[in-house]
Amino acid sequence: MGGNRSDRSRPKAKRNWFGLLPSLALTALLASCSSDSGSRPAVPRLAAAERALAQVRSNCAPDLHLEVFNVGVQLLGARLVLTGEVDRAEARLAALQALAQIGVSPVDGIVVLPTKDLGERAEGLVSLSVGSGRIVPEHKSEMVTQFLMGETLRVLKRSRNWYYVQGHDGYLAWLERGSLVRCTAGELEAWNNSPRLIVTALEEMVLERPETGAQPVSDVVICDLLQQTSEQGDWFGVRLPDGREGFLPKKAAADYTTWRQQRHAAPESLESTARRFLGRPYLWGGVSPKGLDCSGFTRLVYYLNGIDLNRDASQQVRQGHEVPLDGNLAQLKRGDLLFFGRDPAWGGPQRIFHVGLYLGDKRFIHSSERVQINSLDPNSPMRDELRIRTLIRARRILED
Repeated sequence: MGGNRSDRSRPKAKRNWFGLLPSLALTALLASCSSDSGSRPAVPRLAAAERALAQVRSNCAPDLHLEVFNVGVQLLGARLVLTGEVDRAEARLAALQALAQIGVSPVDGIVVLPTKDLGERAEGLVSLSVGSGRIVPEHKSEMVTQFLMGETLRVLKRSRNWYYVQGHDGYLAWLERGSLVRCTAGELEAWNNSPRLIVTALEEMVLERPETGAQPVSDVVICDLLQQTSEQGDWFGVRLPDGREGFLPKKAAADYTTWRQQRHAAPESLESTARRFLGRPYLWGGVSPKGLDCSGFTRLVYYLNGIDLNRDASQQVRQGHEVPLDGNLAQLKRGDLLFFGRDPAWGGPQRIFHVGLYLGDKRFIHSSERVQINSLDPNSPMRDELRIRTLIRARRILED
């Protein structure tokens, strides 16, 4: 089987992408750091400060896919200087308080995101059908997730033609400038309160005119959001988040408010939704029909049925409630999530590296190489021997 989405670590604090202070600011700090001959020896204080910050990081940012706590400490002369960035003022305060408790009074150089250069436009909307979120701001870097058109973003900082953003689910990644439109809080509220359509077709095109064969404006995929501007026969007039306008076949979309009210998850609807994606390719970080990783697939299936799952398998395993596993899988029900990984009983910590959706009769559907159905029955021709060996958890999301 191909590789699957798993627990991943994000870049360490020292990476330049999560940058420490700009050089001018650091120069100013250096100038402010006078000697302190009465202080305790510097090296032990530095080590104690690093240990204290590690504990704060564990408390304030247990999942670095969702929180920013990139704080370091440097020894400049006889003074300790805190550098780096956090995404909440509370995290900065927690770092300062932790050091105060061990008798350290550092120079505070922590930046609270979003950076001031973004001004009032520290919100955003995804403007492409699928925006690729990367771990560092360059095309050759790992794609860790995707964001869909019309999704709201918190814009945290900029690096050349890239923005570091946080999706509505809290997930953090770098998006290229052309993948989003920045906006003010008021503009974002206006977008959220406007008449919107959700794309219900797996894939479709927005066209310049309400006729087949017209020039395309943009592609769209299922769950993309657009503003509705008009109706013309079998077509919706639509506006994209970046202001482009065109026409979308009515059969490909629905009123977003009505659609949300009509979503009701049930085992049958989860299975029928999941089967719509059979044969779609596996893509690390993918969340759309263009390509899906394992947790992107289960999240999309549940979202289309009115339930929000977290982004990664390691996060989804904390949702719902546990279902005991036995040799016959007798307690599992259709729609349960199956988690595969390394069991602590084998030595070492538990690690979740794959997730699938249970269909009953020991069959499950998952994204691995492609979206496909396999069996946990060792005698079945559809058996997946790797998943048989590595099934360690099951969670029930639907109410009993």
